Amino acid sequence: MSDWIEEQGVVVTADASWATVRMQRQSTCGSCSARSGCGNGVLSEVLGRRVLELRLANVHGLRPGDRVTLGIRDRALVSGAVVMYLLPLFGLIAAPTLLGALLSGLSEGWLIVAGAGGFGLGLMVVRRWLRAQGPRFDPVLLGCEPAHPSSAQVAGAGGPSTPDS
Repeated sequence: MSDWIEEQGVVVTADASWATVRMQRQSTCGSCSARSGCGNGVLSEVLGRRVLELRLANVHGLRPGDRVTLGIRDRALVSGAVVMYLLPLFGLIAAPTLLGALLSGLSEGWLIVAGAGGFGLGLMVVRRWLRAQGPRFDPVLLGCEPAHPSSAQVAGAGGPSTPDS
């Protein structure tokens, strides 16, 4: 099993410093046995497939038209998802619980406001945490298939030289 979650993309623009890669968001809903009862499958049908563009440092001499494989460490993705979902949810539950325990005669309206405030605070903590992570969540070039076979570029997906997450 791979340590990487990989996606394919195409370089749409590139200069000496930066390359923009366009990727079609993929869904695994077609192969999942729970697709009829899953909210993600329904949501992807309603929203459709969207194009995602990423900007990468062009240290490998990428050119427009090159097909690339980008990856992110699976552990980084899972830990990021846990933090992004659980911290705001914790704030949503903890803030009105604490406020209700401290001020017992508080009306429901204030508890709802406290829950919204706790949720917002959780989102701000997540944002701050994500910024502190640095390049841990940045996509990494795992491989490249040049649009023009004569150009010498990154050829294999032997794994990038990035610090282990």
